[in-house]
Amino acid sequence: MSLPSQTILVTGANKGIGFEICRQLAQLGHHVILSARSEERGRAAVGALAKEGLKVDFLQLDTADEASIQASVLDLKKRLKALNVLINNAAILDTWQGTILDATAAEIRNTFITNTLGPVLLVQALLPLLEAGRPARIINVSSQLGSVANMTDGWAGYGISKAALNAATRKLAEALQPRGISVNAASPGWVRTEMGGASAPLPVEKGAQNIIRLITDIPHSLTNHYLEANGEIPW
Repeated sequence: MSLPSQTILVTGANKGIGFEICRQLAQLGHHVILSARSEERGRAAVGALAKEGLKVDFLQLDTADEASIQASVLDLKKRLKALNVLINNAAILDTWQGTILDATAAEIRNTFITNTLGPVLLVQALLPLLEAGRPARIINVSSQLGSVANMTDGWAGYGISKAALNAATRKLAEALQPRGISVNAASPGWVRTEMGGASAPLPVEKGAQNIIRLITDIPHSLTNHYLEANGEIPW
């Protein structure tokens, strides 16, 4: 499905899947805003894409910091009249540790703040821009590790935070459908990135495509779903 140029914000995009999502969206001609908590790394990522002939804007944004969210959105409102797509990609991964019984309070807390609370607060702050960009989309980058139906041990903070993000996705989808904004969760698959590790089966290009297809191939009317390349994932 070919779409006209859209304004798209991608969080946590200075490397990995987020960076590749920005690259592919820019190649498709969209107005892409690459956000990162580090200004230095974020601007370096924008510069790397510029060397490929791709124009991408930068926004400094730390989704774990409520003050940063408010300041970044205020900055964005000065630049934009509307936002068509928000891709909540920013996330952190706790250590393996083998079992939830060994997980520390700090790790669980930190993953929840970044991976779950941050996206919710960002949606709240961006709501006027998203409403101006209707029909708008929110894509929450989740993981099969967040499926309650398939929950296994290990990476306790990450799994719990992604399951909570999925729950937030459903709440947001219900609240925003009457406002013309669809909300879905999506897994890019197990991707070879710094987070995914060298043994992951999917290249980063494919992982990014699995997220971008929710913009290019999925009708806007589809909302409140948990998707992967092969279809639905059980919540």
